[in-house]
Amino acid sequence: MLYAITIMAALLALLFFRFLACRKALTRFVKIKHRIAQLTGLDERAEIISIYDALRKLINDKDKNIEMLTWKVKYMQNVLDNMTEAFFIIDENGKIEYINNAVKKITGTSDIIGKKLTDVLNNFFINDLYEEMIETKQPQHSEITLFGAYREYFVCEMIPVSHAGVNHALVILRNITNEKQLEAIRREFVSDVSHELRTPLTSIHGYAETLLDHDLSDKETVRHFLNIIEKESARMTRLINDLLDVEKLESGDAKFAITDVELTEVGRYVLKIIGPLADELGVKVMDDIEEGIFVEGDFDRLVQLTLNLVDNAVKYTAVKEHGPKEVWLRIYALANFAFIEVEDTGVGIPEEAQKRIFERFFRVDKARSRKMGGTGLGLAIVKFIADKLNGKVELESEYGSGTTFRVKIPLKKVIK
Repeated sequence: MLYAITIMAALLALLFFRFLACRKALTRFVKIKHRIAQLTGLDERAEIISIYDALRKLINDKDKNIEMLTWKVKYMQNVLDNMTEAFFIIDENGKIEYINNAVKKITGTSDIIGKKLTDVLNNFFINDLYEEMIETKQPQHSEITLFGAYREYFVCEMIPVSHAGVNHALVILRNITNEKQLEAIRREFVSDVSHELRTPLTSIHGYAETLLDHDLSDKETVRHFLNIIEKESARMTRLINDLLDVEKLESGDAKFAITDVELTEVGRYVLKIIGPLADELGVKVMDDIEEGIFVEGDFDRLVQLTLNLVDNAVKYTAVKEHGPKEVWLRIYALANFAFIEVEDTGVGIPEEAQKRIFERFFRVDKARSRKMGGTGLGLAIVKFIADKLNGKVELESEYGSGTTFRVKIPLKKVIK
């Protein structure tokens, strides 16, 4: 298609020059006509006028054809400039003759016409591809990496084109950076899931094997091993349930029963669930919950969101060796938003980890998190739920001093 544009532009130029020549000839012819009209009779003048009219019609027809070609060239160039792929037309000396707008985004400039392609795209394989294309006169295809402000990946195609004894080449670059990143995320996800499942499965297998070889009359030992197997099985169940939740939320398959939900009920429900765990771990849970705050949401999902935050706060506060062990659950309205705020006096989150805290399977302290039964998916689920409810999750934390998570959701109404 790009080569067609080049040919069309050449034809347009040729027709334009012919058009100008016709215009000049017409001007000269008109002068001659007037002169002859003065010197000859009516018959000669009529014949000359007839020839003049025929020539004028021919020029008008060419004028219309030139206008049509001009429109087609502009249309096709506009199409090329709005495509995401980067296009180059290269002459037989390897110099750039034409680029579209996508090229300017890659190179950061449009001042590359007349420069060599291998100088503009600083990549070792570009030169190899170009030489291979010249030598074989066959299209070449490869993935390349370009380093600008950041690393980007492209599929590069080079296509030789010859017309009227003149050799050109089309170079097409398709950006596959997002695809590469998604592929890397998928590989990392599969690796993380495999690792997370392998640990409890290894424990279950090891203790079951020990039981088979053990004297089962020792009921205390048997009970101890079975208790470990039960805990590891429960951990696997939590992991699989969280994985299914993440998959449904990401794909949009998760069903939300949207109703007017009073956040007071959500808060009270979560406090009842978390109470026994907090007592067991020696953490004091306090609340400051305003009454009558309503949002449009799903009660069960809001409970899941709040419970994940409070559960994390309690567990990471319990492991703190010194100082008060306290967690606050606050629910309040401000302006047009409702807030669910969970603050703790726990170990806090290092600044470098805060940017990744909502990623799947990311843990600040992997060993400690697994020991507490965490799957590494809780905060990812919190963010997904908040996003589905048009909300936002905010984080404030100082390592060693505690953490505050604040979920901001559009307010439906307040009933005092």
